Amino acid sequence: MFKKPGLLAAFGIGYVLGARAGRERYDEMVAKAQKLWHDPRVQEQAHRARIVAGEKADAARQTVQDKLPGDSTPSSAPTSQTTPSAPRPRDTTDPVTDMSRGWES
Repeated sequence: MFKKPGLLAAFGIGYVLGARAGRERYDEMVAKAQKLWHDPRVQEQAHRARIVAGEKADAARQTVQDKLPGDSTPSSAPTSQTTPSAPRPRDTTDPVTDMSRGWES
C-alpha cells in the first residue's frame, strides 16, 4: 500500500496544482456546462425525458394502486400525454444553476 510520506506528498502536489488552476478553470468548466445545457437540442431531449418520466411515474402509481388491498375504487390517474409538436414555454430559471435565463426568455 502507500507509505504515509508518499501519500502526503501526492496530496500536497495535487493541492498545489489544483489551487493554481483555481477559480479560472472552475469558471471555464461552469461556462461550458451552461453553454451545453442551454443548447436547444439538449433542452428538447430534457423535455422529452420529463414527459417519459412522468408517463412512467403515472404507470407505476397506477400499478401500485391496483395492488393495494382495500380500496377497490378505480383511481383517477391522468391519461398519458403524447409528445407535443411545438415545444412548451421554458421556465424562467435554469434548473442547474437556479439563475435567470435572461437571454432565452
